[in-house]
Amino acid sequence: MTQPMPLAALMQRGMPTTASEPVRQAPISANDAATVAMMFEQLKSVFPAWRHAFPTVDAQDRALAEWTRALVDAGCTSREQLQLGMQVARQQSIPFFPAPGMFIKWCEITPEALGLPTVDQALADIARHRKTHPAVVLAARATKWERQTLSADRYREVFAQAYEQLLRRVVKGEDLAAEVLKGLPTQSQIQHSPEFYQQAGQRGVASLKAMLRGRSVNGEGL
Repeated sequence: MTQPMPLAALMQRGMPTTASEPVRQAPISANDAATVAMMFEQLKSVFPAWRHAFPTVDAQDRALAEWTRALVDAGCTSREQLQLGMQVARQQSIPFFPAPGMFIKWCEITPEALGLPTVDQALADIARHRKTHPAVVLAARATKWERQTLSADRYREVFAQAYEQLLRRVVKGEDLAAEVLKGLPTQSQIQHSPEFYQQAGQRGVASLKAMLRGRSVNGEGL
């Protein structure tokens, strides 16, 4: 029986190099290699026609090497990401082994993959004060100031960033109540909504009326 070739040797075989500009790739740790190899075996159970893609041990070893390189280059090696990809894989109705790029797409942490509202659906829920997922509520609270001071398009970007952080916490089972980090807008990006100016004007009018009433009581004129 042919012995599997070490992963390091497989990764070096056929790599293009030049004397002037060597190829630089992200290093593959032993943990990355072991994690991807375990996931690869699970995929073989999910897609029973995998032998059509890897008819020999050598072909399987080469495929594993390619998968490992693709996932490392894509930054898709965390246990949470791979578990999410496996969940999507189990929902597929095809018997044939997927390509690495397809699996990487399955590993993307999106609201749809978690059964949560999309960014646009979440924003609509917030605008209509509808009952929604706690992650949406917390993202809205964390970006309340931006919602009052930014244009709709700019606020969508800030909200999406906060929402993504909370989605990752949902996947990892982390505390949703922890502080949400966000990139604060510059002064030139701040555009108050018409409602903001209307409310500010109403507060100003109320303050002016109160001041005038105080002068009347004290016998002061204008």
